[in-house]
Amino acid sequence: MGVVDSPTQSIGVVGAYFAKTQLSEWVPANIARQLPSQHRHIWVRLSGTTNNSANGWQATCRDCMCQCRLTASSSGAEHSCIDQDGHHFHGTFSSIPNSTGECSGSTRCCKCGLSVTGTLRPPVLMPEIVQSLERTRLLLHSHHPTQGTRDLVTTISTLYKITKNACNGDIRPIKTDSEKPRKLLKFDPSCIRLLEEGLGFQLRLQTEYHPPSDTGVRLERAQDELALIAGRMQRKLPESERVAGLLLEYDGEQLARWLGAHAYERRQQQAGLAILAGSGTAVDDAYRRLGVPEDASDAVVAWAYRRQVEEDPETGGPLAQRRYDCLSTICAVRTSSDELLALVDSERDRGLVASAAVHSACAALFGDPHLDISAVDPDTLREVFLARLSDTHKTEARMELAAHLAILACAKRDQKLEDYAAEVKLGIETQVVEKINTWVQLPIGLANIGNTCYLNCMLQCLFSILPIRNAVLRFGDKVTWNEACELGRRDSGRVLKEDEVKTALKFVALLRTLFESLVEKRVEAWSATLANKGSSGYPLAIGSPMFPVVTPDRELADMLLTTPSGQSSSLQQRSGFQQQDVDECMAQCVSLLDHALPPNYDNSSWIEQLLAGHLEITTTDGSSPTKEPPTKEAFVNLSLNLPAAESADINECLDAFFAPTEVTSDSRVRSSRILDAPPVLCIQVQRVQFDMAKMQAFKINSHLRLRSQISLTRFTGFERGGDSRLEELRQKLECIDQRLRTLALPAAGNDCDVLGALERVQAFMDGVGQWAQLDAAQQLLAELPQAPDSVMETARSISLQLNSLSSVLGDSKRQWDVERAETLSEINSIYETVEVDSMAYTLHAVFIHSGMTPEFGHYWIYVRDYDRGQGQVRWLKFNDSYVTVVDESEIFKNGGVEEAANPYYLVYARTLDVDGIADLGV
Repeated sequence: MGVVDSPTQSIGVVGAYFAKTQLSEWVPANIARQLPSQHRHIWVRLSGTTNNSANGWQATCRDCMCQCRLTASSSGAEHSCIDQDGHHFHGTFSSIPNSTGECSGSTRCCKCGLSVTGTLRPPVLMPEIVQSLERTRLLLHSHHPTQGTRDLVTTISTLYKITKNACNGDIRPIKTDSEKPRKLLKFDPSCIRLLEEGLGFQLRLQTEYHPPSDTGVRLERAQDELALIAGRMQRKLPESERVAGLLLEYDGEQLARWLGAHAYERRQQQAGLAILAGSGTAVDDAYRRLGVPEDASDAVVAWAYRRQVEEDPETGGPLAQRRYDCLSTICAVRTSSDELLALVDSERDRGLVASAAVHSACAALFGDPHLDISAVDPDTLREVFLARLSDTHKTEARMELAAHLAILACAKRDQKLEDYAAEVKLGIETQVVEKINTWVQLPIGLANIGNTCYLNCMLQCLFSILPIRNAVLRFGDKVTWNEACELGRRDSGRVLKEDEVKTALKFVALLRTLFESLVEKRVEAWSATLANKGSSGYPLAIGSPMFPVVTPDRELADMLLTTPSGQSSSLQQRSGFQQQDVDECMAQCVSLLDHALPPNYDNSSWIEQLLAGHLEITTTDGSSPTKEPPTKEAFVNLSLNLPAAESADINECLDAFFAPTEVTSDSRVRSSRILDAPPVLCIQVQRVQFDMAKMQAFKINSHLRLRSQISLTRFTGFERGGDSRLEELRQKLECIDQRLRTLALPAAGNDCDVLGALERVQAFMDGVGQWAQLDAAQQLLAELPQAPDSVMETARSISLQLNSLSSVLGDSKRQWDVERAETLSEINSIYETVEVDSMAYTLHAVFIHSGMTPEFGHYWIYVRDYDRGQGQVRWLKFNDSYVTVVDESEIFKNGGVEEAANPYYLVYARTLDVDGIADLGV
């Protein structure tokens, strides 16, 4: 089945390809002009609704609102084919609208006779009109995309309700001069265009929009489309703000099931071997011409090929040539099974040669697609291939070159050359499978080039953040970065100068070189490990030849250790670093990356979206119930103070950061909440404080308990009602601690409490009573003037009173200790219960400073490593040149005393996006 504009019969396609690809590419010609060139339908419907019947299926495209209806010639929930390999459809679907504005077509399975007819209805709300409204709303809030989305959803939802009311007979006009409609719709040009052109509302009396007089099928369809648009838009909002009635359900899988095309055999792809396909490539075209999905197994590909051969038995015709080109191309980029290879060989024996593949291979190896390969001797071909192979170390490029060699060897019908090409391809595939074992081959360390241990930590952290690493490695594509050095990019409203742009581009180029070295050295180390499998000792041991090190460029270090003013930071002026320089270095890095981006007109960038969030600050006057207007503040990290205690939890520090605080003597209270949090959340632990009496900085070395998971949900509102239980537990804990502190004796030291004192006094009085019972003591007391008459009774009486008091206090203390342990356990349980939503974060990296003072010390970093294939998590310690696997207990210590090595900078990744953010792979 093909999407064509003529009624000619098309070649057959596999049922899964018809459902997944052909229908998704069926777009009316007049609508296609308003959409991206690579638009493909994503079929959806509103949650809880169904438009499907026993012999029919209907859904709407999520993005362009085209509505597709299919009807089958037989009834049933699934239309499976009698052939175990599935349907093979033949038909035509036109993209030219008919007189009713719809596109139509039909297809029929040549195996079971199932016929499917379809109609594609263009949307009532044209994509360009909806896109105009979307751009306008987001542009109004370019500094806060989420707020722009809120406004957009509000406008669309309001129009949906108005349209729904109109369909139900409510003909009241929308008054543009009324406060509520203006607030919800704004009546800007894009909204007015949607009202008039899209919904057919008419402006009367200059201020009233009246619904169309004919509220028929068109307005009902517009109502449905508005609901779907609102559902699509609200996906960008936090889950708590999404309307349940506007949630979308995806119908692609249901379509495949309805057609009986969901159970085809899929390809078992080897880990690390990417399919060399993409939009517009020869490989993509090969799958299209054979009519099979890219993930289809070799058996399905072979079946589809044989079906087309049966339908066109001509051996040497143009269709046969194109089919064989497609088969050869797919076989060349796959680690194919014997069945597919045998089919290629069989067709070659019939005299078919993949001409298009030969042209592509000649262009790749010789630079001339029209080269007569039959005139090139095998030795020359080998030499050219080896020369091209030596020019690249990228696995994908080497695999593609090997595929080109195999194609040319087949075209020359040289068996020795074919065997050589097969050996080369197998060798590269084996290396890929081995090289991807990054769980065994550790990442590469960075050499310390002179007090750069902190800088090495920062560079390793940047490398481990996948969006930054991928963007840096794309330097040179002339798209991602402003390599043309165009002026116009702004920083805080100021247009950057040419030398600033050039400096930033130089920084990205140096960073790319460093990142490439970290990747290449890791691959080389694994290759050397494989070559030395028989050697004694562990090949990755520190100090062995298999333990490579990358040395950062001095110029790169200077760029990050120099403040924007051009002055060398304190990092370079002392033999050790100061902890507060973490902000300077991170800010300098983010600034350089941002300055290297192409000119911007909306004052935002992907770097800011990745690292920056926003707080809303509200100040309340204690003497007045009114509040000052809230202010919005951007942050790249949260700076947390440590409480005055031996140990603290990271959640306690977060709670203290967002707790209302008195900022002035006139009882003004400052409150803050999170408006939006970035995918990568950085937290600075304020360990450096300044002693005003001694006029010098000092470091707080108290223990900080880290959590692998934290949630910021409770900080998204000023009134944190959901956190009331936690507040109750803290108050209870403070009350218990106050009671326990009361037991301490004043000026007696931290180790002395009233229970110990009572025990000692009681022992003393018991001793006095025993002494008073001695004959000698009684004789002595009788001889003394004014001696007490009942020393023994007095001692016994006091001892009993002390014993009673000690028992009561001891029982109380034990009860308080039990209550304190239970309270701490419940608080810990609350902290450990993290619901996975947009405000849930997973710990990714921990910067450590080892040293009792802020002026001197050493730095290293722990980074979380995750093996997606095995689902394993481990922690790696990057200590300059040395990279080692450590037990997570080094990072997640439950408690402890002051120690010199402690965390001072944390990097968390949003849990929902952690797989796409944090990555240490090659």
